[in-house]
Amino acid sequence: MNRVLLRGVAVFVTLSLLAMASWVQAQQNGEARAMVPTVVREDYDMRKFMVPLPLTEVEMKGRSLFAQRCANCHLGTAQRPGPLLSQQTVEKRGEAFIREKIMKGTPAIMPGFEFSLEPARIDQIVAFLKTMAAAPARGQTTERE
Repeated sequence: MNRVLLRGVAVFVTLSLLAMASWVQAQQNGEARAMVPTVVREDYDMRKFMVPLPLTEVEMKGRSLFAQRCANCHLGTAQRPGPLLSQQTVEKRGEAFIREKIMKGTPAIMPGFEFSLEPARIDQIVAFLKTMAAAPARGQTTERE
């Protein structure tokens, strides 16, 4: 019984010394005793967030389809296999080229959507792409076949 009590006291003293040593080290580094971060509140102009998007109904539907079908690969994920798409891409390549890519896909990576999306839906995606401003590419060009 005494050994168990003695071991418990030894563990308590050891842990107390370790806790005190880390507190002393924090004080020596100039850190506050309490490790609670300071929260700084910054006011944002919420009017910018509340302004309705200037998109037509067709472009809004295209935006929704783009988010569901295209954004994972074409909108800025670290592992995105597809190029960033924008208004500039549509202007450079032409609407017919973009429509064809959406329908047929590419041999290596992109699936074709000709059997899962009606032509009107593909037109909605193209209409939305024509509204997207070009985002800066991180070492990647915006055109890839």
